[in-house]
Amino acid sequence: MTVRLMSWQPILVLRLRHTYFSDGRPRRLRLRASADTQAFIARHQLVERCDGSELWLHVPAERLALLWSERLQSDGSPRQLRWQLEAADPDYALYTDRRAPRELSVPVLAAPLADAPTGQLPAAPELSIELKARLCTWKYLLLGNWDAAQPALEMAGQPDAFRRDEDEQLPDGRMAWVFRSRRRWPLGAKGPQHLVLKDLAGRRERVLQARLPLAAPRGLILEKRHGRTRPVSEIFVHP
Repeated sequence: MTVRLMSWQPILVLRLRHTYFSDGRPRRLRLRASADTQAFIARHQLVERCDGSELWLHVPAERLALLWSERLQSDGSPRQLRWQLEAADPDYALYTDRRAPRELSVPVLAAPLADAPTGQLPAAPELSIELKARLCTWKYLLLGNWDAAQPALEMAGQPDAFRRDEDEQLPDGRMAWVFRSRRRWPLGAKGPQHLVLKDLAGRRERVLQARLPLAAPRGLILEKRHGRTRPVSEIFVHP
């Protein structure tokens, strides 16, 4: 008995990238094919592989001709395959820009057959979709006793990146010194910012904390100020 090995042709490589992660690879994402796409995948015996940041589609070589014949819709437009973007990470919505796509759509064949319909596809097209990290104001709240210090928060290369804001009373009655970033910065698992807390009370500057914690998704709040509601990441700092 002769066993015939089926040959497979990759027709799509879809890569997801997310600026929140230092390596660009998002975590715990899932691409769920729409009902029409699921039916198309089943009809053409496509193999779908997804590891959370990449999706691959393969077709049996003997079905290339049929796949080619169905690459267009009845109106002549390219037939689209669609996936819903789902996240198992509960913080995904916090660190991701709210305008990031929730559905991905790509044509059945993003590259033409060399000699349709009996030819072979060229190398599978590689598509990349970038998801942006959420931008927000970074708000540092200094709590506790700082020994009459005159704190100043500086970022390497940008000494005026933060401004001192009015003191704020917390729900438990404690008072906090507040520093805000002058512009919105993206959240990031490993931010590039090197933040230093200095004391300007004496004749010479002294460092109170050489490296401050960075903004994190769990610190995100919606703050209403001057009639506008904006996302703010609160970071609490103790002596």
